[in-house]
Amino acid sequence: MEQCTQLLMNQVMHLYIQRSMKLFRDLKVHPGAGGMLWALRKNNGMSQKEIAKKLGITPPSMTVMIKKLEGEGYIIKKQDEKDQRITHIFITEKGEEIAHHMESVLKMLEKEAFANMSEEEIMLLRRLLLQMKDNLSDKNR
Repeated sequence: MEQCTQLLMNQVMHLYIQRSMKLFRDLKVHPGAGGMLWALRKNNGMSQKEIAKKLGITPPSMTVMIKKLEGEGYIIKKQDEKDQRITHIFITEKGEEIAHHMESVLKMLEKEAFANMSEEEIMLLRRLLLQMKDNLSDKNR
């Protein structure tokens, strides 16, 4: 009997997350930090609100993540000169370095996950996942 798709997807995601947690634990950084650091690498100085929107994170979760990353020296906060209500977040050199290591870990994880698959199969899987994401996004609007 074939497994239902939901169960299979849950198993794959669970294994993927477990493996990423192990690899990031070795870096001594939480995987959630990666999204913020990568966003800042592309658009350094975004406001806290812009990052939260880009990553789909709630403001309270964003505040916790910022405090943690700031405490570890990966980011710095600066008040907007014109509007003190706005805080801009900047990645530090230390943050750039850890983001680079995180990127290497994710490439390794992707290589492990896609082992024994052809380029065509990988492209098809990505296309199908994007289509599923779009389908479900449309239903959640």
